[in-house]
Amino acid sequence: MTLKVFNDNGSINEYEIKKELFYEKEYLNKVSYISSSKKEENILNMLKSYFSGAKSILFDGTNKALYDFLKELNIKEFAEKSNNENIFYDKDFMFLYFSSGSTGFPSGALKTKENILEEIEVISSLLKKYNIKRVIVTVPFIHLYGSLFGLFFPLVNGIDIIFKEHFLPHDLLEMIDDNSLVVTTPLYIKALNRINESKNLSKSLFVSSTGPLFPDDAKEFNDKFSTNILQIFGSTETGGIAYKFNDETLWTITKKVITSINENNELKVESPFISNLIYEKEFKTTNHQIQTFDYVEFEGNKFKLIGRSSQILKVAGKRYSTIQIENILEEIDGIEKAVVFVNSNNKNSLKDEILDITIESKKEFLAKDIKKILQNKLSNIKFSINLKIVDKIKMSSVGKKLAIQ
Repeated sequence: MTLKVFNDNGSINEYEIKKELFYEKEYLNKVSYISSSKKEENILNMLKSYFSGAKSILFDGTNKALYDFLKELNIKEFAEKSNNENIFYDKDFMFLYFSSGSTGFPSGALKTKENILEEIEVISSLLKKYNIKRVIVTVPFIHLYGSLFGLFFPLVNGIDIIFKEHFLPHDLLEMIDDNSLVVTTPLYIKALNRINESKNLSKSLFVSSTGPLFPDDAKEFNDKFSTNILQIFGSTETGGIAYKFNDETLWTITKKVITSINENNELKVESPFISNLIYEKEFKTTNHQIQTFDYVEFEGNKFKLIGRSSQILKVAGKRYSTIQIENILEEIDGIEKAVVFVNSNNKNSLKDEILDITIESKKEFLAKDIKKILQNKLSNIKFSINLKIVDKIKMSSVGKKLAIQ
């Protein structure tokens, strides 16, 4: 199998993917960092780590709070074990993926080789009838979704991998041949719906995740390009939970996944894909079970997703926790409390979500002031905010902040 990287100048970098070309014996069980730089650099480092039996921490280097945390943790890249650098050495994992988490700071999901390969077995079974010959990847490899579908699925099945550092919709459309799997996001689906040209893609398949895809957008895409969209529902900690095609309403539970609900109709998941160890300033054991905050209604052995958590902001493929944003704002002099929600209701926009921010303050703040504060902490990301200043943010009986979403 080969890896083809299409450069913006029209040239192509091609690599043969074989263990002997990436294996380096001295990296066995050593810990390394792989940050988000270029996709090409990411995937080459991940292949070296995978074939060499290393333990790699994947992270978004533009998330300054996370970067500072890892810098403080001070695990040397492929370093020998020492007193202040041994926190991950005795843990069983292949890759550590960071998610935005629910505790105000990104949590780390330690994925073992078994976690990954169990899920790839199910993905391979689901995709078998499509006879995939090449995988075209528009998403980062350092996130679980990108590495599962864009790296490990083709790697295990000997399928060529193709990507471009900067994909425009026309670029993507031109690259797709018969029997292609296109690993992408709702944003690309919507962008392809907007372009004037069309193409018969009936012998290829799109897979979409990282956020909700509106049914109207999915149906329009299905009609325009005569192809199917496989939507994946899951998280970094859980791996894949369920899937559906095109504009279907109900989610089908993925094989090997056991689901149930608590008294609040929130989904609970048990599966071999789930990280048994989660790192949130300390290690926590999951026993391969996760209680989510996703509200669902079951209809037979399928379910309808009523509402996903409003605690994740996605900007240009990057993820930020609204709880983390609240914590940042509450450290600012003059801001007593902050409540942040993600506004994803603007379905006609190709832009990322808008932040609805309510702050409790006696001082005057402008939207541009709040944006500057967040950009200083979370890198120079571009997003829109709706700002509301109140005298008092109400608290519930259990101490949760209340605000109108």
